[in-house]
Order: sequence, then C-alpha cells, then structure tokens
Amino acid sequence: MGTVRPMEPPSFTITRRVEFHETDAAGLMHFSNFYRWMEVCEHEWFRAHGLPMMTASPDGLNRGWPRRDSTCTHLRPLRCGDVVRVRATLAECGENTLTFAFLFEKDRAGRWTEVAHGRMTTVHVRQDSSGRMEAEPVPAAVRAALAPA
Repeated sequence: MGTVRPMEPPSFTITRRVEFHETDAAGLMHFSNFYRWMEVCEHEWFRAHGLPMMTASPDGLNRGWPRRDSTCTHLRPLRCGDVVRVRATLAECGENTLTFAFLFEKDRAGRWTEVAHGRMTTVHVRQDSSGRMEAEPVPAAVRAALAPA
C-alpha cells in the first residue's frame, strides 16, 4: 500500500541577489526591499501563468490587486551579494482576496537558511473612472492557475 501525503499548497519561487543599492548605511538590506521582493514574486507568479496584474476595459473600468495587509518578520540580516530565494505560497483564496505567505532563505554555503517570512493579502477590485474601488470575486482564471482544486 502506498503512503498518502497531504497535498502541498501551490507555490512559486524566485532567486535574487542583494544589490548594493538595496542596502542601508549599515550595509544590510533595507527592510522595504523585503516588501518589494514579495511583490516581485507575486507578479512573476502571475506572469508565469499569463495573468495580468492590472487590466483596463473600454468601458473605463480598471481591475487590479491593491494590498489590504502585509507583514514581514526579519530573523537574520541580508548583505550586499547574498543570494536569496523567495518562495510565495498561496495561503488562502477567498471570495475576493488572495493571501500569500512568503519565505526568504539565504544560500549559506549550499544550505538554505530562513532569514525572514511574511504575508500579504490582496483584494481583487474594479475601479471606475472616478477612482472609486469595489471588491469583486477572484477571476476564475486566477483561481484555476494559482489555486487548482
């Protein structure tokens, strides 16, 4: 009889190198870049599935994914030149929201060590020409690509 393993949640990984311009006066990666890298990972995941982050329709309605909530806990410093792996996991797919969990790992002589973790919740919205936004359901194409049943 085979072993039954729980299904892993959908995830996507990028690898980056900390650049000099991403560091602060102490030589450490500035905290704001963790948020930028979370967003880059999210966008690359969408792009890998051919999904747009923003759309505009002829009727003047724009659709997109503004952030509702984001957090990041820093465990170890990153310095210029460090190679970092950022893994996004779809933690929850709600009616109008996507919540991603992020894991940041540093390559230390061939071993990946956690340096930070974060979460980000985005809301699928439509925005009219006046700028008013209203939540709408997560599109079926996004649900199928990022949260397969």
